[in-house]
Order: sequence, then structure tokens, then C-alpha cells
Amino acid sequence: GTVFVVQWDKVYLQGKEELGSFTFQAALHSSGRIVFGYKEIPVPVLQISASQHPVKAGLSDAFMVLNPSPDVPESRRRTIYEYHRVELDTSRISSLSAVEFTPLPTCLQHQSCEMCVSSELTFNCSWCHVLQRYL
Repeated sequence: GTVFVVQWDKVYLQGKEELGSFTFQAALHSSGRIVFGYKEIPVPVLQISASQHPVKAGLSDAFMVLNPSPDVPESRRRTIYEYHRVELDTSRISSLSAVEFTPLPTCLQHQSCEMCVSSELTFNCSWCHVLQRYL
């Protein structure tokens, strides 16, 4: 009830199976914390060829657009647009390591007008009495 964990277990690089398998996970906590845990990283991430296996580590906001494919009318081409990326230093990813992201305070934490008005956040939060929530 307080954490959702996704694990990738025994993942091999295509065509490089002899290097060994990767096991890692992402844990999303109800408090907003995100933890990436790396159990088995058989080779340094920097040594993975980006041309064959694009490596991204970190967080980003993104949205997806589905466009009709000109070659196959029934299919759609997926394009993902990323913004506000926070990248991890991949040289620090190794077996038995973890990275934790802790959320910064935002207007979302305010549950009353008093909390909103007395907040020392640098955002321009304001409380809406009609909706009984921050804006």
C-alpha cells in the first residue's frame, strides 16, 4: 500500500549475452520518493554501446504522440518527447548500489488556507476558498 516496485530480472544485452545479466528495480513510494536499486550490473554502464543499446538513467517528464505511419496505414508511429530531465551519472551505477530521489516541497502539500498562506515556499501558491484547495 505504500510502495510500488518494478523489477527487471536477468536482462541481457542483445548480442552480448556472454557479458552476463542485469537485475535492477524502481520503487515508487507514496511519499513521492523514487529509489532505483541496482542488484547485478555485470559491466560498467559506460561500456554499453549507445548505438546498439541506448542507455538512459534518471527521471524525466515526457508525453507521447501517436502518428499514422506513412508506410502502413493501419499502424501508428510512437514519438516520445522528453523535457525536464534529471540524469544520473552512469559511471556511479554498479552492482549493489542505489539512487534515491526525494521530492521537494510544493503547493500540493497544503491541506488548508492557513497552511498555504503561512508557507515559506518560493512558489506563488494561493488558496481558493470556493474549491477548498490550492491554486
